[in-house]
Amino acid sequence: MCTPAKIRKLDEVVVNRIAAGEIIQRPANALKELIENSLDAKATNIQITAKEGGLKLLQIQDNGTGIRKEDMEIVCERFTTSKLQKFEDLGALTTFGFRGEALASISHIALLTITTKTADEKCAYKASYINSKLKAPPVPCAGNQGTVITIENLFYNVATRRKALSNPSEEFTKITEVVMRYAVHNSAIGFTLKKHGEPSSQVRTPYNSTKQNNIRILYGNPVARELLEVELDDKDYKFKMHGLVTNPNYTNKRMVMLLFINNRLVDSASIRKMLEDVYSVYLPKKAHPWCYISLDINPQNIDVNVHPTKHEVRFLHEDAIIERIKFALDERLTGNSASRTFYLQARLPKADITKEVLEEVLPEYNKGNSDKLKKIHAREMIRTDSSDQKLDKFNFTIHFEQRKSDNNTLTKELTHNDPKPLNSESLEESVPNVIMKNPCADNKCQEKNSNLNIAEHNCTLSTEKILTDNNLTRDLDWSGILDTKSSLDSQNTCNPHNSAQQDKLEKVCPENLTFDISEFLRDSDEEIDDPKDKPVDAIADRARKQVYQYFGNRDIIENAKKNSEKEKEQTLNIDNNQKEGESSICNVSQSERSAETNTSADESSKFTQQFKSYSVNNFKHEVKLTSILKLRKDVEDECHEGLRDILANLTFVGCIDQTSALIQSGVNLYICNTRKLTEELFYEIMLYDFANFGIIKFSERISLFDLAMIALDSGETGWTEEDGPKEELAARVKELLLEKADMMNEYFSIVMDKVGNLRSLPVLLDKYFPYEAEIPLYIMRLATEVDWRKEQLCFQNICRETAKFYSYISPKHQTHDWKYVTEHVLYPAIKESLLPPKHFAHDSTILQIASLPDLYKVFERC
Repeated sequence: MCTPAKIRKLDEVVVNRIAAGEIIQRPANALKELIENSLDAKATNIQITAKEGGLKLLQIQDNGTGIRKEDMEIVCERFTTSKLQKFEDLGALTTFGFRGEALASISHIALLTITTKTADEKCAYKASYINSKLKAPPVPCAGNQGTVITIENLFYNVATRRKALSNPSEEFTKITEVVMRYAVHNSAIGFTLKKHGEPSSQVRTPYNSTKQNNIRILYGNPVARELLEVELDDKDYKFKMHGLVTNPNYTNKRMVMLLFINNRLVDSASIRKMLEDVYSVYLPKKAHPWCYISLDINPQNIDVNVHPTKHEVRFLHEDAIIERIKFALDERLTGNSASRTFYLQARLPKADITKEVLEEVLPEYNKGNSDKLKKIHAREMIRTDSSDQKLDKFNFTIHFEQRKSDNNTLTKELTHNDPKPLNSESLEESVPNVIMKNPCADNKCQEKNSNLNIAEHNCTLSTEKILTDNNLTRDLDWSGILDTKSSLDSQNTCNPHNSAQQDKLEKVCPENLTFDISEFLRDSDEEIDDPKDKPVDAIADRARKQVYQYFGNRDIIENAKKNSEKEKEQTLNIDNNQKEGESSICNVSQSERSAETNTSADESSKFTQQFKSYSVNNFKHEVKLTSILKLRKDVEDECHEGLRDILANLTFVGCIDQTSALIQSGVNLYICNTRKLTEELFYEIMLYDFANFGIIKFSERISLFDLAMIALDSGETGWTEEDGPKEELAARVKELLLEKADMMNEYFSIVMDKVGNLRSLPVLLDKYFPYEAEIPLYIMRLATEVDWRKEQLCFQNICRETAKFYSYISPKHQTHDWKYVTEHVLYPAIKESLLPPKHFAHDSTILQIASLPDLYKVFERC
């Protein structure tokens, strides 16, 4: 028969060691207890050193209040604490420690040494402990204010636990996580963590930092830039919540949750599950967020004495509080999920370190190579030839027969010299609903008044093409829209109240100084005389005429070669005189212009080329407006020299579509965003040719009211019934633009008559016409997207909106298709003058896709 075993009282050493094993499960738990002791001691700087994952050595140093010499004898005994006196104090507890078991548990499973100094004592005291007892009386020593606690050989007397923790790297990772979490929550305190014997720190946060800054330092910029701040103050359940959570743009393989309840680092399975449920709506499967949540709950409603390691707590109304937090997070995420941002790593162009810069910084860079010519390898040879085949050769272009038929049609129209007028019937046929009856002629509209200010009207506008149910994007015939009058004549006709400055211009400048669209069309008529018989000869003749137009005939070219040396000497003399600060407006030769450009580039030492004027007027106004000069200065300061060098040496390869093209520069192949490049080009033309534009004059006036109505009907403006009747909005657009008509005419050649009709648009680039289907949206954006109150901002907005309008290439040009315009009109101007901004190097506007040396590495042996 079995007898019951005798019940014995366990030895105190065994009891303490069992308790220590429950409280200190691994080095990270010991560090957590020590960090909380330092925070209770009001420390502002905490330094941690670990060796072999904290198993061999774990040291924490702070600058807190320290421990009194009288208390050092009992500081490591169980249930000794300065934060709690009676059980009722747990209801109002605000400190981390309350049981007094941390140091006692550590002393039972490790060798513990404490060095401490208070503000009142003259020196520090050092003592060692084992099994909660002093090994020897405290010894005076030198030390700073605060406490240094050193733990050596953790679990030296618990063999099974020591064997289970055999991976030092894993233990150090867990120590790092604890330090990082406390560093985020206690951002005003500086934390430092490093491995013993290594000079560099694994974790380091500054003193008096912020949570967002520490998150950026510890968890990286991908987390910090996607953070959403969530605040909640609930009076019913007496709690406050402060959260920093990532938006739906951020995803991670595992969930990271930093949860602090009453400043205590804890874990909660119910809160973790709530976060996963909230984000499951916004994130794809197996994607997780990053969350930091800090709850401040009434101490009377929380129980912190739940787990030996204190990593769990219980509080009243837990389900209701979690539901309130879930609702606040869901509302914040919903408000931010309207758009998503996807970050892609773009291949950047080469760095702006040229050979000249290297020779200045490193004198020995070119030492010994001055007399030797460097051999150019095949992989470094730049191969560009005007006779080489283009990308269009490989089934990318319109067939020649179609182009020839287009030329025949154009020849017939120009030969008759009878442009089709833009009357109401023809305009309705090509662009429906352009000319419409004014709905406000009705008496009902006169009774309605709206206080809507169109300049402050919040319309969501887009730069996409206007589309309506009636084929609004059908092309207008520019030959019927353009008038045969010159630019200055058209401006004088449209605006009878010309300024004194324009009257003075009429006396100074003859009529032939202005741009005449009809002369350009007649020249085109003469050039394509008989395309059926000799199409190739016609193209050659046209090219020859253009060469003679700019450089003269063959005799002139030969004479120019003989006199080139004299011209260069004259140019240098002119440049030397101009350096004295005197400048004059005069007509100079082509070589003189290029020499002046080189001189100005040398003086600035920043740009190798100044922006060229594309004004078609031979006489130019000198712009002295400070706002325009500042905008030009901003363009020059933002210019990326590396991209400028790429564009200055580009060779056009071919068009991919209307928004992308391929270019070669050096030994590299680039894909370019044509839309962005042309928009920036036209923006710079608007600034550098300010108040010097030619005009594209319409033969038939176009109503501003009708254009605004088309824009509102198109859906691109985001109009809703809450914005008010379309007729009133269109009337406001017309009224606002008429108020600014004089300024638009004088500075931008956008002519609007007193009745409210659009008469002309500016000529930004010779032989280039904007896409007419975008005019209604352009007029609407001028009224809604321009800040008319400040001069510089007003000019900037007008120039930017006009550049956006002109960046849309017409799919059917008058004489050529869009590919011809892109290659022979736009990219030559981009190559010649565009000053690309720095952000083009990061937003994939110009992206390198191939390099000849890299290709040789792959195909050289083939």
